[in-house]
Amino acid sequence: MNTEKNKLVLGTVQLGMNYGLNNTHGQPTKEESLLILDEALAAGIDTFDTAYAYGNAEEVLGAWIQERSLAGKVRVISKMKPHALNDYPDGTKAADVVQTEIEKSLKRLHVDFLDGYLFHSPHYIYLRHMVEGLQKAKSGGMAKNIGVSTYDEGEALQAAELGVDYIQVPYNAFDQRLDATGFFGVAKKNNVTVFARSPFLQGLLLMQPDQLPERLAHVRPYLEQFIEIIKQYRLSPAEASLFFVKARCPADHVVFGVETLPQLTEDIAIMRDSVTVTSGWMEEMERCFRGMNRGVINPSLWSKIQR
Repeated sequence: MNTEKNKLVLGTVQLGMNYGLNNTHGQPTKEESLLILDEALAAGIDTFDTAYAYGNAEEVLGAWIQERSLAGKVRVISKMKPHALNDYPDGTKAADVVQTEIEKSLKRLHVDFLDGYLFHSPHYIYLRHMVEGLQKAKSGGMAKNIGVSTYDEGEALQAAELGVDYIQVPYNAFDQRLDATGFFGVAKKNNVTVFARSPFLQGLLLMQPDQLPERLAHVRPYLEQFIEIIKQYRLSPAEASLFFVKARCPADHVVFGVETLPQLTEDIAIMRDSVTVTSGWMEEMERCFRGMNRGVINPSLWSKIQR
């Protein structure tokens, strides 16, 4: 876990759908996706994050695993269909919902078990019967680890206190909310593995201010300030974004996604580069962006974007 290759987790949402605020390439073809996955594995990345909600990402990842005979040789983390309970008749046992949904993912992914299976509807972490459903799936050998992908501090803390195995949290230069809580300490105390996702804030931190859609005009002053800081230190947006998470976030892993092979190569190189935790530009970002408005840092609160 101490090596950079094991710290990195490749997210596959871009392989399954046209995703990201700064995505000008679109969804890769199947051939492009397989090359990206091949290169990631060759570079030492052995854990891949996916979800039912990521378009056909599970199918793409599953085709790669099947064609390369990689079942049992790579780690796969997937997430339950959002609001899955709504698709089942009232009174359906939570354990049956979880088992049915995870079986569908296993079939799409061409694997016998998952390294991790997470709630994608984070409020399920408050429902005891749903948590018990996950625990039953784990005891049945369908997933080695169980947990939740969270958006808010309360959900993350609840999951850490429950002592689930895996928790995914947002973390980037604009979103430092969890630093003001006891989350990382509680997670460590309870042996919870933490995955930091969204280092680029869905591509926002890679954009120029004049590229922002009108509906994100309120973000412009912060993005301009971000660019001003990194220019002073001769950093690219990608370098600043990844270096910040690498140096400042106590998470065990960083989940990142790409649309193209060159992006993958660049991001891996950045994450393996050395970075000083006490760099002045990081202190500036902490001072400038700590306590950001949720309307800026939570994509679910952004209006529907049309570019």
